[in-house]
Amino acid sequence: MKTLVLFIPVVMALGLTFAEAESSQNRDIRGVAPSKLKNFIPDSNGNWRCLDGSKTIPFSAINDDYCDCPDGSDEPGTSACGTGYFYCVNKGHVPSYIKTNRLNDGVCDPQCCDGSDEFDGRIHCPNICDEVGAEAKVERQRLRKLQKEGSKIRKGYVEYGRNSKKRLQDQLEKLLAKSEVVQLKSSEAKAVLDNEKIKQDEFMESTKAEREAARRIQLEPIIAEQDKRLEHAKTIKSHFRSVMDELKEGHNKNYHDLAVKSTISGYDEYLAEIVEAEEEPASGEAVEITSDKQYKNSLAQTYETRKDIGRMFQLLKAMKEGYNTEYNDEAVLKALSALDSFAPSWVDEQNEFVGEESLVIPEAIPVETQESSGSGQDKSQTVFSSIYDQVRSRAKSVGLGFLFGKKKSDLELAQEAYNNASDEERRIQQEIEDVNRKMKVDYGKDESFAKLVDQCFEFKDREYTYSVCLFGNAAQKSDSSNTSLGSFSGWEGDDHRVQMYTGGLKCWNGPERSVKMVLSCGAVNEIISVTEPEKCEYLYNFKTPAVCEAVDETSEIQEDIDIIPEPTMPGETLTQDATKKHDEL
Repeated sequence: MKTLVLFIPVVMALGLTFAEAESSQNRDIRGVAPSKLKNFIPDSNGNWRCLDGSKTIPFSAINDDYCDCPDGSDEPGTSACGTGYFYCVNKGHVPSYIKTNRLNDGVCDPQCCDGSDEFDGRIHCPNICDEVGAEAKVERQRLRKLQKEGSKIRKGYVEYGRNSKKRLQDQLEKLLAKSEVVQLKSSEAKAVLDNEKIKQDEFMESTKAEREAARRIQLEPIIAEQDKRLEHAKTIKSHFRSVMDELKEGHNKNYHDLAVKSTISGYDEYLAEIVEAEEEPASGEAVEITSDKQYKNSLAQTYETRKDIGRMFQLLKAMKEGYNTEYNDEAVLKALSALDSFAPSWVDEQNEFVGEESLVIPEAIPVETQESSGSGQDKSQTVFSSIYDQVRSRAKSVGLGFLFGKKKSDLELAQEAYNNASDEERRIQQEIEDVNRKMKVDYGKDESFAKLVDQCFEFKDREYTYSVCLFGNAAQKSDSSNTSLGSFSGWEGDDHRVQMYTGGLKCWNGPERSVKMVLSCGAVNEIISVTEPEKCEYLYNFKTPAVCEAVDETSEIQEDIDIIPEPTMPGETLTQDATKKHDEL
Protein backbone atom coordinates (compact mmCIF):
# COMPACT_ATOMS: atom_id res chain seq x y z
CA MET A 1 0.00 0.00 0.00
CA LYS A 2 2.84 2.32 0.88
CA THR A 3 4.33 1.80 -2.53
CA LEU A 4 0.99 2.54 -4.15
CA VAL A 5 0.62 5.73 -2.17
CA LEU A 6 4.03 6.97 -3.29
CA PHE A 7 3.37 6.10 -6.96
CA ILE A 8 0.16 8.09 -7.27
CA PRO A 9 1.71 11.53 -6.50
CA VAL A 10 4.51 10.86 -9.01
CA VAL A 11 2.03 10.01 -11.73
CA MET A 12 -0.02 13.08 -10.91
CA ALA A 13 3.12 15.25 -11.02
CA LEU A 14 4.16 13.86 -14.41
CA GLY A 15 0.68 14.38 -15.77
CA LEU A 16 0.73 17.98 -14.66
CA THR A 17 4.11 18.54 -16.37
CA PHE A 18 2.88 17.07 -19.68
CA ALA A 19 -0.23 19.20 -19.52
CA GLU A 20 1.80 22.34 -18.95
CA ALA A 21 4.10 21.46 -21.85
CA GLU A 22 1.18 20.86 -24.19
CA SER A 23 -0.42 24.09 -23.04
CA SER A 24 2.76 26.00 -23.78
CA GLN A 25 2.96 24.41 -27.25
CA ASN A 26 -0.55 25.49 -28.16
CA ARG A 27 -0.40 29.06 -26.92
CA ASP A 28 0.16 32.00 -29.32
CA ILE A 29 3.44 33.90 -29.29
CA ARG A 30 3.14 37.52 -30.38
CA GLY A 31 4.69 38.08 -33.80
CA VAL A 32 4.91 34.39 -34.75
CA ALA A 33 2.80 32.89 -37.54
CA PRO A 34 0.75 29.80 -36.62
CA SER A 35 2.82 27.63 -38.94
CA LYS A 36 6.00 28.72 -37.17
CA LEU A 37 4.83 28.00 -33.58
CA LYS A 38 6.35 24.54 -33.85
CA ASN A 39 9.75 26.26 -33.78
CA PHE A 40 8.97 27.83 -30.39
CA ILE A 41 8.68 24.81 -28.04
CA PRO A 42 10.72 24.60 -24.82
CA ASP A 43 12.77 21.56 -23.99
CA SER A 44 12.19 19.42 -20.88
CA ASN A 45 14.18 21.92 -18.81
CA GLY A 46 12.08 24.87 -19.91
CA ASN A 47 14.82 26.18 -22.19
CA TRP A 48 14.76 27.08 -25.87
CA ARG A 49 17.51 27.28 -28.50
CA CYS A 50 17.84 30.27 -30.86
CA LEU A 51 16.75 29.43 -34.39
CA ASP A 52 20.31 29.73 -35.71
CA GLY A 53 21.36 27.15 -33.11
CA SER A 54 23.95 29.48 -31.61
CA LYS A 55 22.60 29.83 -28.07
CA THR A 56 20.19 28.34 -25.50
CA ILE A 57 18.06 30.66 -23.36
CA PRO A 58 15.12 30.26 -20.96
CA PHE A 59 11.86 29.87 -22.85
CA SER A 60 10.46 32.68 -20.72
CA ALA A 61 13.02 35.08 -22.28
CA ILE A 62 11.11 35.06 -25.58
CA ASN A 63 9.57 38.50 -26.21
CA ASP A 64 10.98 39.91 -22.95
CA ASP A 65 12.09 43.04 -24.82
CA TYR A 66 15.74 42.06 -24.51
CA CYS A 67 17.76 40.69 -27.43
CA ASP A 68 19.41 37.42 -26.39
CA CYS A 69 19.89 35.59 -29.70
CA PRO A 70 22.43 36.84 -32.29
CA ASP A 71 19.86 36.24 -35.03
CA GLY A 72 17.14 38.11 -33.11
CA SER A 73 14.83 35.09 -33.24
CA ASP A 74 13.94 35.38 -29.51
CA GLU A 75 12.19 38.74 -30.04
CA PRO A 76 9.63 38.21 -32.84
CA GLY A 77 7.11 40.43 -31.05
CA THR A 78 9.27 43.35 -29.82
CA SER A 79 11.68 45.82 -31.35
CA ALA A 80 14.53 44.81 -29.03
CA CYS A 81 16.55 43.10 -31.77
CA GLY A 82 15.07 44.91 -34.76
CA THR A 83 16.40 42.35 -37.22
CA GLY A 84 13.50 39.91 -37.31
CA TYR A 85 10.01 39.96 -38.76
CA PHE A 86 6.70 40.47 -36.96
CA TYR A 87 3.64 38.52 -38.13
CA CYS A 88 0.48 40.64 -38.46
CA VAL A 89 -2.59 38.40 -38.22
CA ASN A 90 -4.82 40.92 -40.03
CA LYS A 91 -8.01 38.92 -39.55
CA GLY A 92 -10.47 39.92 -42.25
CA HIS A 93 -7.66 40.71 -44.68
CA VAL A 94 -4.38 39.00 -45.59
CA PRO A 95 -1.63 38.38 -43.02
CA SER A 96 1.72 40.06 -43.59
CA TYR A 97 5.17 40.60 -42.14
CA ILE A 98 6.92 43.82 -41.10
CA LYS A 99 10.40 44.38 -39.71
CA THR A 100 10.46 44.25 -35.90
CA ASN A 101 12.23 47.60 -35.75
CA ARG A 102 8.91 49.17 -36.84
CA LEU A 103 7.05 47.92 -33.75
CA ASN A 104 5.85 50.61 -31.32
CA ASP A 105 7.47 53.33 -33.41
CA GLY A 106 4.42 55.57 -33.17
CA VAL A 107 3.37 54.90 -36.77
CA CYS A 108 0.42 52.76 -37.80
CA ASP A 109 1.91 50.52 -40.47
CA PRO A 110 -0.55 49.87 -43.30
CA GLN A 111 0.75 46.29 -43.57
CA CYS A 112 -0.72 45.68 -40.10
CA CYS A 113 -4.28 46.78 -40.70
CA ASP A 114 -5.30 45.23 -37.35
CA GLY A 115 -3.09 47.72 -35.47
CA SER A 116 -1.12 44.95 -33.78
CA ASP A 117 2.22 46.66 -34.49
CA GLU A 118 1.49 49.40 -31.92
CA PHE A 119 0.66 47.55 -28.68
CA ASP A 120 2.41 49.66 -26.02
CA GLY A 121 -0.54 52.04 -25.73
CA ARG A 122 1.23 55.22 -26.79
CA ILE A 123 -1.00 55.51 -29.87
CA HIS A 124 -4.13 53.71 -30.92
CA CYS A 125 -4.17 52.05 -34.33
CA PRO A 126 -7.75 51.06 -35.24
CA ASN A 127 -8.44 47.67 -36.75
CA ILE A 128 -9.48 48.44 -40.33
CA CYS A 129 -8.89 44.96 -41.75
CA ASP A 130 -12.56 44.36 -42.56
CA GLU A 131 -12.73 47.51 -44.71
CA VAL A 132 -9.31 46.94 -46.29
CA GLY A 133 -10.07 43.27 -46.81
CA ALA A 134 -13.36 44.07 -48.54
CA GLU A 135 -11.64 46.53 -50.88
CA ALA A 136 -8.82 44.07 -51.55
CA LYS A 137 -11.33 41.34 -52.27
CA VAL A 138 -13.07 43.54 -54.85
CA GLU A 139 -9.69 44.33 -56.42
CA ARG A 140 -8.71 40.65 -56.47
CA GLN A 141 -11.99 39.78 -58.11
CA ARG A 142 -11.43 42.50 -60.69
CA LEU A 143 -7.93 41.24 -61.42
CA ARG A 144 -9.16 37.65 -61.54
CA LYS A 145 -11.84 38.63 -64.03
CA LEU A 146 -9.22 40.45 -66.09
CA GLN A 147 -6.98 37.41 -65.92
CA LYS A 148 -9.82 35.17 -67.06
CA GLU A 149 -10.48 37.42 -70.05
CA GLY A 150 -6.79 37.58 -70.87
CA SER A 151 -6.27 33.84 -70.50
CA LYS A 152 -9.11 33.17 -72.96
CA ILE A 153 -7.40 35.44 -75.47
CA ARG A 154 -4.07 33.79 -74.68
CA LYS A 155 -5.52 30.40 -75.62
CA GLY A 156 -6.11 31.79 -79.08
CA TYR A 157 -2.56 33.15 -79.13
CA VAL A 158 -1.18 29.74 -78.16
CA GLU A 159 -3.21 28.03 -80.87
CA TYR A 160 -2.02 30.60 -83.40
CA GLY A 161 1.59 30.18 -82.24
CA ARG A 162 1.53 26.41 -82.61
CA ASN A 163 -0.12 26.65 -86.02
CA SER A 164 2.33 29.39 -86.98
CA LYS A 165 5.28 27.18 -86.17
CA LYS A 166 3.80 24.40 -88.28
CA ARG A 167 3.09 26.87 -91.09
CA LEU A 168 6.69 28.06 -90.96
CA GLN A 169 7.97 24.49 -91.08
CA ASP A 170 5.72 23.69 -94.06
CA GLN A 171 6.78 26.92 -95.76
CA LEU A 172 10.44 26.10 -95.21
CA GLU A 173 10.07 22.63 -96.73
CA LYS A 174 8.35 24.08 -99.81
CA LEU A 175 11.00 26.77 -100.18
CA LEU A 176 13.83 24.26 -99.90
CA ALA A 177 12.23 22.08 -102.57
CA LYS A 178 11.67 25.10 -104.80
CA SER A 179 15.24 26.25 -104.19
CA GLU A 180 16.61 23.01 -105.64
CA VAL A 181 14.55 23.48 -108.81
CA VAL A 182 15.56 27.13 -109.19
CA GLN A 183 19.24 26.37 -108.56
CA LEU A 184 19.14 23.79 -111.36
CA LYS A 185 17.37 26.28 -113.61
CA SER A 186 19.96 28.94 -112.78
CA SER A 187 22.84 26.54 -113.50
CA GLU A 188 21.35 25.59 -116.86
CA ALA A 189 20.78 29.24 -117.76
CA LYS A 190 24.39 30.02 -116.80
CA ALA A 191 25.64 27.24 -119.06
CA VAL A 192 23.60 28.59 -122.00
CA LEU A 193 24.86 32.12 -121.29
CA ASP A 194 28.49 31.00 -121.15
CA ASN A 195 28.06 29.15 -124.45
CA GLU A 196 26.57 32.23 -126.12
CA LYS A 197 29.40 34.40 -124.80
CA ILE A 198 31.99 31.98 -126.18
CA LYS A 199 30.20 31.88 -129.54
CA GLN A 200 30.07 35.68 -129.78
CA ASP A 201 33.66 36.09 -128.57
CA GLU A 202 34.87 33.64 -131.22
CA PHE A 203 32.94 35.49 -133.90
CA MET A 204 34.22 38.88 -132.78
CA GLU A 205 37.79 37.59 -132.80
CA SER A 206 37.48 35.93 -136.22
CA THR A 207 35.97 39.05 -137.82
CA LYS A 208 38.21 41.50 -136.02
CA ALA A 209 40.11 42.59 -139.14
CA GLU A 210 36.99 43.02 -141.28
CA ARG A 211 35.15 44.90 -138.55
CA GLU A 212 38.12 47.19 -137.99
CA ALA A 213 38.32 47.87 -141.72
CA ALA A 214 34.65 48.79 -141.79
CA ARG A 215 35.02 50.85 -138.66
CA ARG A 216 38.00 52.72 -140.06
CA ILE A 217 35.96 53.70 -143.10
CA GLN A 218 33.21 54.89 -140.73
CA LEU A 219 35.58 56.99 -138.67
CA GLU A 220 37.86 58.34 -141.40
CA PRO A 221 36.03 61.69 -141.79
CA ILE A 222 35.65 62.04 -138.00
CA ILE A 223 39.32 61.31 -137.33
CA ALA A 224 40.29 63.75 -140.08
CA GLU A 225 38.15 66.48 -138.52
CA GLN A 226 39.55 65.77 -135.05
CA ASP A 227 43.13 65.82 -136.35
CA LYS A 228 42.36 69.15 -137.99
CA ARG A 229 41.19 70.52 -134.64
CA LEU A 230 44.31 69.13 -132.97
CA GLU A 231 46.59 70.84 -135.47
CA HIS A 232 44.73 74.12 -135.00
CA ALA A 233 45.15 73.84 -131.22
CA LYS A 234 48.84 73.01 -131.62
CA THR A 235 49.32 76.11 -133.81
CA ILE A 236 47.72 78.35 -131.18
CA LYS A 237 49.74 76.68 -128.43
CA SER A 238 52.96 77.20 -130.39
CA HIS A 239 52.04 80.85 -130.90
CA PHE A 240 51.46 81.34 -127.16
CA ARG A 241 54.71 79.55 -126.36
CA SER A 242 56.51 82.07 -128.59
CA VAL A 243 54.69 84.96 -126.90
CA MET A 244 55.60 83.67 -123.45
CA ASP A 245 59.22 82.96 -124.45
CA GLU A 246 59.62 86.50 -125.83
CA LEU A 247 58.05 87.92 -122.67
CA LYS A 248 60.39 85.90 -120.48
CA GLU A 249 63.51 86.91 -122.39
CA GLY A 250 62.57 90.44 -123.41
CA HIS A 251 60.88 91.99 -120.37
CA ASN A 252 62.78 94.69 -118.48
CA LYS A 253 64.13 92.95 -115.42
CA ASN A 254 65.02 96.24 -113.77
CA TYR A 255 61.37 97.22 -113.37
CA HIS A 256 60.68 94.46 -110.87
CA ASP A 257 57.03 94.38 -111.87
CA LEU A 258 55.49 91.79 -109.52
CA ALA A 259 52.64 90.89 -111.90
CA VAL A 260 55.10 90.23 -114.72
CA LYS A 261 57.38 88.21 -112.44
CA SER A 262 54.43 86.11 -111.26
CA THR A 263 53.41 85.35 -114.85
CA ILE A 264 56.93 84.32 -115.83
CA SER A 265 57.27 82.20 -112.69
CA GLY A 266 54.01 80.40 -113.55
CA TYR A 267 55.31 79.80 -117.08
CA ASP A 268 58.53 78.29 -115.72
CA GLU A 269 56.48 75.88 -113.61
CA TYR A 270 54.53 74.89 -116.68
CA LEU A 271 57.73 74.24 -118.67
CA ALA A 272 59.12 72.08 -115.85
CA GLU A 273 55.96 69.95 -115.86
CA ILE A 274 56.22 69.46 -119.62
CA VAL A 275 59.82 68.28 -119.35
CA GLU A 276 58.89 65.86 -116.55
CA ALA A 277 56.02 64.43 -118.59
CA GLU A 278 58.23 63.97 -121.67
CA GLU A 279 60.80 62.10 -119.58
CA GLU A 280 58.32 59.43 -118.41
CA PRO A 281 59.41 56.06 -119.91
CA ALA A 282 57.18 54.41 -122.46
CA SER A 283 55.75 50.97 -121.76
CA GLY A 284 57.83 49.43 -124.55
CA GLU A 285 54.93 47.18 -125.58
CA ALA A 286 53.62 47.24 -129.11
CA VAL A 287 50.03 48.44 -128.96
CA GLU A 288 47.59 47.79 -131.78
CA ILE A 289 46.01 51.09 -132.73
CA THR A 290 42.39 50.68 -133.81
CA SER A 291 40.47 53.45 -135.50
CA ASP A 292 38.54 54.09 -132.29
CA LYS A 293 41.80 54.29 -130.35
CA GLN A 294 43.24 56.62 -132.97
CA TYR A 295 40.27 58.93 -132.61
CA LYS A 296 40.46 58.86 -128.80
CA ASN A 297 44.19 59.61 -128.88
CA SER A 298 43.60 62.60 -131.12
CA LEU A 299 40.78 63.78 -128.87
CA ALA A 300 42.95 63.40 -125.75
CA GLN A 301 45.85 65.31 -127.33
CA THR A 302 43.48 68.07 -128.36
CA TYR A 303 42.17 68.29 -124.81
CA GLU A 304 45.67 68.48 -123.30
CA THR A 305 46.79 71.05 -125.87
CA ARG A 306 43.80 73.25 -125.05
CA LYS A 307 44.60 72.92 -121.35
CA ASP A 308 48.07 74.27 -122.09
CA ILE A 309 46.59 77.16 -124.07
CA GLY A 310 44.16 77.92 -121.26
CA ARG A 311 46.96 77.91 -118.70
CA MET A 312 49.05 80.43 -120.65
CA PHE A 313 45.92 82.46 -121.35
CA GLN A 314 45.25 82.69 -117.62
CA LEU A 315 48.86 83.72 -116.87
CA LEU A 316 48.67 86.58 -119.38
CA LYS A 317 45.20 87.55 -118.20
CA ALA A 318 46.44 87.81 -114.60
CA MET A 319 49.41 89.91 -115.74
CA LYS A 320 47.10 92.24 -117.63
CA GLU A 321 45.01 92.84 -114.51
CA GLY A 322 48.02 93.63 -112.26
CA TYR A 323 50.97 94.94 -114.30
CA ASN A 324 52.36 98.47 -113.87
CA THR A 325 51.12 100.53 -116.84
CA GLU A 326 53.66 103.30 -116.17
CA TYR A 327 56.63 101.11 -117.10
CA ASN A 328 55.63 100.78 -120.78
CA ASP A 329 57.63 97.57 -121.06
CA GLU A 330 57.58 96.69 -124.79
CA ALA A 331 57.76 92.91 -124.21
CA VAL A 332 54.83 93.12 -121.81
CA LEU A 333 52.75 95.26 -124.16
CA LYS A 334 53.44 92.87 -127.07
CA ALA A 335 52.32 89.88 -125.02
CA LEU A 336 49.12 91.66 -123.97
CA SER A 337 48.39 92.60 -127.57
CA ALA A 338 48.61 88.91 -128.53
CA LEU A 339 46.24 88.11 -125.67
CA ASP A 340 43.68 90.71 -126.78
CA SER A 341 43.71 89.51 -130.38
CA PHE A 342 43.15 85.88 -129.30
CA ALA A 343 40.57 86.40 -126.54
CA PRO A 344 37.43 86.78 -128.75
CA SER A 345 37.94 83.30 -130.25
CA TRP A 346 38.49 81.55 -126.89
CA VAL A 347 35.93 80.30 -124.33
CA ASP A 348 37.96 80.71 -121.18
CA GLU A 349 35.69 78.68 -118.85
CA GLN A 350 35.70 75.54 -121.05
CA ASN A 351 39.20 75.77 -122.56
CA GLU A 352 37.78 75.53 -126.07
CA PHE A 353 37.34 77.59 -129.21
CA VAL A 354 34.17 79.57 -129.90
CA GLY A 355 31.60 77.66 -132.00
CA GLU A 356 33.39 74.32 -131.80
CA GLU A 357 30.94 71.51 -130.97
CA SER A 358 31.70 67.91 -130.01
CA LEU A 359 31.79 65.42 -132.85
CA VAL A 360 29.11 62.72 -133.06
CA ILE A 361 30.62 59.23 -133.18
CA PRO A 362 28.57 56.49 -134.94
CA GLU A 363 27.88 53.11 -133.35
CA ALA A 364 30.50 50.47 -134.07
CA ILE A 365 27.84 48.06 -135.38
CA PRO A 366 24.82 49.66 -137.06
CA VAL A 367 21.45 48.76 -135.58
CA GLU A 368 19.71 48.38 -138.90
CA THR A 369 20.78 46.36 -141.93
CA GLN A 370 22.38 48.42 -144.65
CA GLU A 371 22.09 47.20 -148.23
CA SER A 372 25.14 47.85 -150.40
CA SER A 373 23.80 49.06 -153.70
CA GLY A 374 22.75 52.10 -155.58
CA SER A 375 24.57 54.65 -157.63
CA GLY A 376 25.87 57.79 -156.09
CA GLN A 377 27.92 55.95 -153.46
CA ASP A 378 31.50 57.14 -153.27
CA LYS A 379 34.39 54.73 -153.24
CA SER A 380 34.76 54.60 -149.46
CA GLN A 381 31.08 53.90 -148.95
CA THR A 382 31.18 51.12 -151.51
CA VAL A 383 34.14 49.51 -149.77
CA PHE A 384 32.41 49.87 -146.40
CA SER A 385 29.23 48.24 -147.68
CA SER A 386 31.17 45.36 -149.17
CA ILE A 387 33.03 44.66 -145.93
CA TYR A 388 29.84 45.11 -143.94
CA ASP A 389 28.03 42.53 -146.08
CA GLN A 390 30.84 40.03 -145.58
CA VAL A 391 30.76 40.38 -141.80
CA ARG A 392 26.97 40.16 -141.72
CA SER A 393 26.95 37.02 -143.86
CA ARG A 394 29.49 35.32 -141.60
CA ALA A 395 27.51 36.31 -138.52
CA LYS A 396 24.36 34.74 -139.92
CA SER A 397 26.21 31.52 -140.72
CA VAL A 398 27.16 31.04 -137.04
CA GLY A 399 23.82 32.11 -135.59
CA LEU A 400 24.81 35.69 -134.77
CA GLY A 401 22.67 37.47 -137.32
CA PHE A 402 21.07 39.40 -134.47
CA LEU A 403 24.12 41.67 -134.52
CA PHE A 404 22.74 43.23 -137.68
CA GLY A 405 19.02 43.36 -136.91
CA LYS A 406 16.49 44.73 -134.44
CA LYS A 407 15.64 41.41 -132.74
CA LYS A 408 17.16 40.54 -129.37
CA SER A 409 20.28 38.44 -129.60
CA ASP A 410 20.57 34.90 -128.28
CA LEU A 411 23.17 36.29 -125.89
CA GLU A 412 20.75 38.95 -124.63
CA LEU A 413 18.00 36.36 -124.23
CA ALA A 414 20.39 34.02 -122.40
CA GLN A 415 21.51 36.88 -120.16
CA GLU A 416 17.89 37.77 -119.36
CA ALA A 417 17.05 34.14 -118.59
CA TYR A 418 20.07 33.83 -116.31
CA ASN A 419 19.32 37.15 -114.58
CA ASN A 420 15.72 36.10 -113.95
CA ALA A 421 16.79 32.70 -112.58
CA SER A 422 19.46 34.30 -110.38
CA ASP A 423 16.99 36.87 -109.06
CA GLU A 424 14.50 34.14 -108.22
CA GLU A 425 17.24 32.07 -106.56
CA ARG A 426 18.28 35.05 -104.39
CA ARG A 427 14.66 35.82 -103.52
CA ILE A 428 13.96 32.26 -102.41
CA GLN A 429 17.21 32.13 -100.43
CA GLN A 430 16.20 35.35 -98.67
CA GLU A 431 12.80 33.86 -97.86
CA ILE A 432 14.50 30.74 -96.46
CA GLU A 433 16.72 32.91 -94.25
CA ASP A 434 13.69 34.90 -93.05
CA VAL A 435 11.77 31.72 -92.18
CA ASN A 436 14.79 30.25 -90.38
CA ARG A 437 15.22 33.48 -88.43
CA LYS A 438 11.57 33.46 -87.38
CA MET A 439 11.76 29.81 -86.34
CA LYS A 440 14.76 30.52 -84.10
CA VAL A 441 13.05 33.35 -82.23
CA ASP A 442 11.80 32.47 -78.74
CA TYR A 443 8.10 33.39 -78.81
CA GLY A 444 7.57 32.64 -75.16
CA LYS A 445 5.87 29.85 -73.30
CA ASP A 446 3.59 27.87 -75.65
CA GLU A 447 4.55 30.24 -78.53
CA SER A 448 2.03 32.71 -77.11
CA PHE A 449 3.85 35.77 -78.51
CA ALA A 450 3.93 34.64 -82.15
CA LYS A 451 0.63 36.45 -82.71
CA LEU A 452 2.27 39.76 -81.77
CA VAL A 453 5.28 39.61 -84.09
CA ASP A 454 5.80 43.00 -85.80
CA GLN A 455 2.67 44.47 -84.17
CA CYS A 456 3.43 48.05 -83.13
CA PHE A 457 2.20 50.07 -80.15
CA GLU A 458 2.66 53.66 -78.98
CA PHE A 459 2.58 55.62 -75.75
CA LYS A 460 2.38 59.41 -75.74
CA ASP A 461 3.53 61.66 -72.94
CA ARG A 462 3.74 65.45 -72.93
CA GLU A 463 6.93 65.61 -74.99
CA TYR A 464 7.51 62.34 -76.85
CA THR A 465 5.78 59.39 -78.43
CA TYR A 466 7.36 56.06 -77.50
CA SER A 467 6.83 53.06 -79.72
CA VAL A 468 7.70 49.39 -79.96
CA CYS A 469 7.18 46.81 -82.67
CA LEU A 470 7.38 43.50 -80.83
CA PHE A 471 10.46 41.47 -81.77
CA GLY A 472 11.45 44.44 -83.96
CA ASN A 473 12.44 47.96 -82.97
CA ALA A 474 11.72 50.53 -80.26
CA ALA A 475 11.83 54.28 -80.86
CA GLN A 476 11.30 57.71 -79.35
CA LYS A 477 9.56 60.18 -81.64
CA SER A 478 8.91 63.90 -81.62
CA ASP A 479 7.73 66.37 -84.23
CA SER A 480 11.27 66.78 -85.56
CA SER A 481 13.05 63.50 -84.86
CA ASN A 482 12.81 59.72 -84.69
CA THR A 483 15.39 58.25 -82.32
CA SER A 484 16.19 54.54 -82.21
CA LEU A 485 15.97 53.03 -78.72
CA GLY A 486 17.18 49.62 -79.89
CA SER A 487 16.19 46.36 -81.53
CA PHE A 488 14.88 43.19 -79.92
CA SER A 489 17.82 41.26 -78.47
CA GLY A 490 16.10 38.62 -76.32
CA TRP A 491 14.39 37.85 -73.04
CA GLU A 492 15.62 38.57 -69.54
CA GLY A 493 15.10 35.49 -67.41
CA ASP A 494 13.22 32.31 -68.24
CA ASP A 495 9.69 33.38 -67.34
CA HIS A 496 9.20 35.45 -70.53
CA ARG A 497 8.07 38.52 -68.60
CA VAL A 498 10.82 40.96 -69.67
CA GLN A 499 11.94 41.80 -73.21
CA MET A 500 15.19 43.63 -73.98
CA TYR A 501 15.72 46.04 -76.88
CA THR A 502 19.37 47.11 -77.24
CA GLY A 503 21.78 48.85 -79.61
CA GLY A 504 19.85 52.12 -79.96
CA LEU A 505 21.33 55.50 -80.90
CA LYS A 506 24.23 56.36 -78.60
CA CYS A 507 23.52 59.10 -76.11
CA TRP A 508 25.78 62.11 -76.05
CA ASN A 509 28.46 61.32 -73.49
CA GLY A 510 26.50 58.24 -72.48
CA PRO A 511 25.59 54.64 -73.40
CA GLU A 512 23.62 53.32 -76.35
CA ARG A 513 19.91 53.72 -75.79
CA SER A 514 18.02 50.60 -74.70
CA VAL A 515 14.58 49.48 -73.52
CA LYS A 516 13.59 47.04 -70.81
CA MET A 517 9.95 46.10 -71.40
CA VAL A 518 8.18 44.50 -68.43
CA LEU A 519 5.10 42.47 -69.38
CA SER A 520 2.04 41.94 -67.22
CA CYS A 521 -1.40 40.41 -67.71
CA GLY A 522 -4.02 42.51 -69.46
CA ALA A 523 -6.95 41.92 -71.77
CA VAL A 524 -5.59 44.47 -74.28
CA ASN A 525 -2.10 44.89 -75.72
CA GLU A 526 -0.87 48.34 -74.71
CA ILE A 527 2.05 50.30 -73.30
CA ILE A 528 0.75 51.72 -70.01
CA SER A 529 3.81 53.72 -68.94
CA VAL A 530 7.33 54.73 -69.96
CA THR A 531 10.05 55.94 -67.59
CA GLU A 532 13.79 56.54 -67.77
CA PRO A 533 15.22 55.21 -64.48
CA GLU A 534 18.80 55.52 -65.77
CA LYS A 535 20.26 57.80 -68.43
CA CYS A 536 19.17 56.52 -71.85
CA GLU A 537 17.83 53.28 -70.31
CA TYR A 538 14.06 53.23 -70.74
CA LEU A 539 11.50 51.13 -68.90
CA TYR A 540 8.28 50.19 -70.73
CA ASN A 541 5.38 48.66 -68.81
CA PHE A 542 3.36 46.62 -71.29
CA LYS A 543 0.09 44.78 -70.69
CA THR A 544 -0.77 41.80 -72.87
CA PRO A 545 -2.98 38.69 -72.82
CA ALA A 546 0.11 36.70 -73.86
CA VAL A 547 1.20 36.38 -70.20
CA CYS A 548 -2.26 35.79 -68.69
CA GLU A 549 -2.12 32.28 -67.26
CA ALA A 550 -5.31 30.33 -66.57
CA VAL A 551 -6.96 31.21 -63.23
CA ASP A 552 -6.22 28.77 -60.42
CA GLU A 553 -9.64 27.35 -59.48
CA THR A 554 -8.30 26.38 -56.04
CA SER A 555 -7.54 30.01 -55.24
CA GLU A 556 -11.10 30.92 -56.23
CA ILE A 557 -12.50 28.35 -53.79
CA GLN A 558 -10.21 29.65 -51.05
CA GLU A 559 -11.36 33.19 -51.79
CA ASP A 560 -15.01 32.17 -51.59
CA ILE A 561 -14.60 30.60 -48.15
CA ASP A 562 -12.11 33.21 -46.92
CA ILE A 563 -9.16 30.82 -46.68
CA ILE A 564 -6.20 33.15 -46.98
CA PRO A 565 -2.80 31.46 -47.42
CA GLU A 566 -0.10 32.43 -44.98
CA PRO A 567 2.57 34.67 -46.52
CA THR A 568 6.17 33.59 -46.82
CA MET A 569 8.41 35.26 -44.30
CA PRO A 570 11.45 37.10 -45.69
CA GLY A 571 14.55 34.98 -45.20
CA GLU A 572 12.42 31.81 -45.21
CA THR A 573 15.31 29.61 -46.37
CA LEU A 574 17.47 30.70 -43.46
CA THR A 575 14.65 30.06 -41.00
CA GLN A 576 13.98 26.61 -42.39
CA ASP A 577 17.64 25.66 -42.20
CA ALA A 578 17.86 26.95 -38.66
CA THR A 579 14.70 25.08 -37.71
CA LYS A 580 16.14 21.89 -39.14
CA LYS A 581 19.21 22.26 -36.93
CA HIS A 582 17.01 23.02 -33.94
CA ASP A 583 14.81 19.97 -34.54
CA GLU A 584 17.83 17.72 -34.78
CA LEU A 585 18.93 18.99 -31.39
